[in-house]
Amino acid sequence: MEENVTLDEMLSFREKKVSMQEALHKKHEEATIVALGMNIPGPRKISPGIFQAFSAGGEALNRLFLEHGLTVTEETVVKEKAGYLKLYAVKSQDPLFVKKITIHMEETHPLGRLFDIDVYDEAVNGIGRAELGYPVRRCLICEKDAKLCGRSRSHTVEELYGRVESMINSWLIERGR
Repeated sequence: MEENVTLDEMLSFREKKVSMQEALHKKHEEATIVALGMNIPGPRKISPGIFQAFSAGGEALNRLFLEHGLTVTEETVVKEKAGYLKLYAVKSQDPLFVKKITIHMEETHPLGRLFDIDVYDEAVNGIGRAELGYPVRRCLICEKDAKLCGRSRSHTVEELYGRVESMINSWLIERGR
């Protein structure tokens, strides 16, 4: 059953993510830390469809790392009411390269707009798209800057969540599921 997540649960999930990233970094100091989450607007962060999309993102990241000769030394998955998270320790001395290839995946995978792939440098600071000259993420509905759209509440949560479900359902139909 799909349940709404509370603000406290979301904040706790974010704190857990940071703590797990830091622990993974301490364990694998030479690795680049990569986090896969989902861009799901509103209070419903999990569903069978969202989990299938999240799993597809994990599979695509694993292929991407393999294609580029990057070894994953450890990965961890979290499934909670507040969302899904997959953390990777990737053998790479070049976190900027890792960010570039993950941005490419976000921009080319059929569900890439729903993936939230964060890459962290040696100091566990997130590397932003702008640092590499990439445009900001676009709104799911109107293609404007997603953060500005979100702040101005240009669209209802129901509209945004409906778009997420539509994207996932279309993807599942294309895959014959």
